[in-house]
Amino acid sequence: MKIVLISTLKEPTNQGLRILSSILKNANYNVTMVFMTSNKSYNKGELEQLGLICKNCDLVGLSSFSEDTIKTIQIIDFLKKKVKNIVWGGVHATLYPEDCIKHCDIVCVGEGEDVILDLVKTIEKNKSIDNIKNLWIKKEGTIIKNPIRNMIDKLDNIPFPDFKIETHFILKKEKIQKFKEEDLNGQIRFMTGRGCPYGCGYCSNNVFNKLYRGKRRCVLRYHSINYIINFLSYLKNKFSSVECLEISDDSFSFRPLPEIKEFSERYKKEVGIKFYCSVDAITLVEEKVKLLSDAGCHMITSGIQSSEKINREIYNRNITDKQVLNCAKILNKFKENLSANYDVITCNPYEKPEDIINLINLLRKLPKPYRLAVSGLIFFPGTDITNMALRDNLIKKEDLFLDFDYSSDNGKYLLMRKKNLYLNLIVTLMRGISVGNKIGSIHDSWFDYLLDERRVKKNLRNPSSVILFIRFWMIYNFIKYKIIKKIYENLPKSFKEGYMKVRLKDKIVYNSKQN
Repeated sequence: MKIVLISTLKEPTNQGLRILSSILKNANYNVTMVFMTSNKSYNKGELEQLGLICKNCDLVGLSSFSEDTIKTIQIIDFLKKKVKNIVWGGVHATLYPEDCIKHCDIVCVGEGEDVILDLVKTIEKNKSIDNIKNLWIKKEGTIIKNPIRNMIDKLDNIPFPDFKIETHFILKKEKIQKFKEEDLNGQIRFMTGRGCPYGCGYCSNNVFNKLYRGKRRCVLRYHSINYIINFLSYLKNKFSSVECLEISDDSFSFRPLPEIKEFSERYKKEVGIKFYCSVDAITLVEEKVKLLSDAGCHMITSGIQSSEKINREIYNRNITDKQVLNCAKILNKFKENLSANYDVITCNPYEKPEDIINLINLLRKLPKPYRLAVSGLIFFPGTDITNMALRDNLIKKEDLFLDFDYSSDNGKYLLMRKKNLYLNLIVTLMRGISVGNKIGSIHDSWFDYLLDERRVKKNLRNPSSVILFIRFWMIYNFIKYKIIKKIYENLPKSFKEGYMKVRLKDKIVYNSKQN
């Protein structure tokens, strides 16, 4: 039986799909993986190349995030007449199966490790797939919605993700070619556990927690430290070019201190590659950071998202400003070896001007240096905030997917959402590195001027000058990222390495002056 698994994510990661590949290979099935990495829709030539790989295929499985929906539908529409069985799974299929089933006759809702073997064996025996749990099936004009099976409790029973790249392909510069080690870009992402107890109102975990209520023993499930270290050691030995590992758990600091201690000690001895992870301000303590830093962690990200009031009342995040600042102070103690990153969300239609000003003032209190990432609020299907915004007529159902086109371009997103444009622009301009007397692009001394009460009211009431600024800013970003960056990427490697050394040297000198 020939099976092709396709990822439409922008990077060749997709741990979930790699696990499915391992499960099928362990059951002696012929599996090919294709990473259709692209930031834009596929052209005809790219789809035709994929069609050749899928020729005489018995099953095609696709996995995608919500932001990759348009590309995934493109592939399904192209392969429909060439492949009998196509199944769409992954995060988006779980969030919005009622939309996915319009385009694909088989949709997998929830975890797919047990589902994939049931599906393949049933197809192989030429039997009906109508009663396979977790599957939605479109058949003769009706939709069969099978119940969800229980969550997998023991994650260590799952095989390692498939990194046997000999059977993998990747889309590069409009050509689908054999996957090479260099396509990993020196970095591999790995999730050591599943689940999040917080279920923030904007997050996909908000949907997963509701979907699996009564179908699990616990919200958080972990791989053992032994499993993690063995897998990461395997990656280190297999790929000599990998210089960094990302632990992509929602919050690695959920793990109790003894586990982090065991992980850190073994990681330092047996893996020894620099890594980074995410934490949350509620469960982070100094001893955990000390252990992680000593093990080789060089960057930690913590989500702030909004002011305390919005976090509590709108996002269902019981995190206080005091906890955020305490987390930042802890991370700042290790600034010599550890970079602190923070995430915030803008363009929330439920925010009032004072809420955004409170967020700005909170960010101003964070000890430097740090890096700030700013993202526009994305309304994922099925989340609490999406359902609330639809109910309050703040967004339309048909507009949901517009967010996925605009979220990577802050300027376009700001203009699309419009409310509190002036203040959201200030937050957006605070993104990037904060060091010395600057927060992102804004000098510390400018904030009193920018946040003057009369100036804020004037620009919120009449944002014409703000809109003009954003349009010029978008042109600047286009030149910087679409033209100059592409020229830079095509320069000789030796030049880029020399340039980065000069930049790093300047940064070290600059930071030492500030200290």
